Amino acid sequence: MSQVFDTPISLTDARTGRRVRVQQLPAGSALVAAPEPILGYTYQRGHLTVYVSGTMPPQLRTAEQEGCLEQEVLLVPVLPAGIREIDLTDCRREFHLLLPQAA
Repeated sequence: MSQVFDTPISLTDARTGRRVRVQQLPAGSALVAAPEPILGYTYQRGHLTVYVSGTMPPQLRTAEQEGCLEQEVLLVPVLPAGIREIDLTDCRREFHLLLPQAA
């Protein structure tokens, strides 16, 4: 399942330093401060929230708590025992997006 965002989100490409506008996150995408593979994401009410490894039990993630699992995209078969949610809409200056290289 793939979800296209209502409006493109402007992020910084970690390889080039240039701004890129994305409407979805492909499998293999990562966040860079220290590269963290994106495990899944949800886009709701104008906010892009990505999941990376962390300590929070996945059943406490916002999409599940708010009953919005149909808007969630998992990039791994099953979320690990611990995740961290990052609202990229609010933190886009702190993280750069590392898209997978074309094959």
